[in-house]
Amino acid sequence: TFEYVVNKHGLYNGKNITLDNSVQFNLMGASFEGGNGDFVTLFEPTATEFERAHKGYVLASVGEESGEIPYTAFMSLTSYIAKNRELLTRFMTALQKAVKYLGEADRDAVAQSLTGQFPDTPVESIKIALDSYLRIDAWKTEMTMEEDDFMRLYGIMKAAGELDREIPLSAVADNSIAAEVYQKVMG
Repeated sequence: TFEYVVNKHGLYNGKNITLDNSVQFNLMGASFEGGNGDFVTLFEPTATEFERAHKGYVLASVGEESGEIPYTAFMSLTSYIAKNRELLTRFMTALQKAVKYLGEADRDAVAQSLTGQFPDTPVESIKIALDSYLRIDAWKTEMTMEEDDFMRLYGIMKAAGELDREIPLSAVADNSIAAEVYQKVMG
């Protein structure tokens, strides 16, 4: 996705920039801090922690620049869906309630509730990261896979050399449970 974003701005690996894809994702911050590269892409709250420690500055959001991309998807076989529809409905209901909570709850309470996921990160950094994600509407409220988003993802994966043929959304996505749960939880 980062490469897609820089390409949108006229920057191309090997032409007018050099992208180093050899660094393991969980080591990117340390590699950057150690002097590898002029820029780095980091998830939150790591990016906020880097900025707060004066190790770098958050310049832009890859998520905001890329547009809606179905980054996290839940997959199962059609046969599993048929046999476990109730379980999957409960799972999606929990996720939908979490999204609703994010939109309605006090930001301090949400940040505090996330401290267990980031035990070494100060709650203030979690709050800054949370505010950043909420500002760009990073979490999809209705968790269905939309055609435009799917095609953007397809384009990114094709440009990266990961796909050799197009597969229609209808062949890989069943939005029925997510749509049903959205109506039930969000009204």
